[in-house]
Amino acid sequence: MYGFGSIGTFIRHVADTVNTITNGSAWGKFWVAAGAVFTAYITPIVGLLVTCFALTAVDMLYGLAVARKQHQKITSDKNWHGTLQKLFHEVMLLAMARLIEFTVMGTEGVFVLTGGITVIISLTELWSIIENLNTLYPKGPWKILGAFLKKKGEDYVGMELELNKDEHTDDTNVAEKSLEDRR
Repeated sequence: MYGFGSIGTFIRHVADTVNTITNGSAWGKFWVAAGAVFTAYITPIVGLLVTCFALTAVDMLYGLAVARKQHQKITSDKNWHGTLQKLFHEVMLLAMARLIEFTVMGTEGVFVLTGGITVIISLTELWSIIENLNTLYPKGPWKILGAFLKKKGEDYVGMELELNKDEHTDDTNVAEKSLEDRR
């Protein structure tokens, strides 16, 4: 192994390695340093990012299936533009929350804000997936879940939420009646 006698020797070896990688370029050194800082900043929340991105990708796939079922023209530009814009906003929200955690709370693995934002993003994506499943398979078990969540949402906001035309089916009415009976 390497025998680093002092911190100065270690720093000199690291500097030599960076010079070798970048061919002594100042821009190269800048980008290596920026990449190292970015990696140190993002690494603790990689799992949260992957969760959000995975749910967004699944939502996109179900959205494509719904568009195909409804005979809508699917364009890669429109699909990717919307998905990439959604991913960009997710990254920005998580990065800002991480910045607040990093600067205010320290780096000790306290993920209150980023965890909370991940939950909100994940629930929003999950809700969209349930809506897509409702459109694809209207007789599925998610119909009851949709009716339950609609009722809870109405109770929360204190007003009646609109239903799509295809949601006015007997299944919804049965689900709402069964929820009222449980109370």
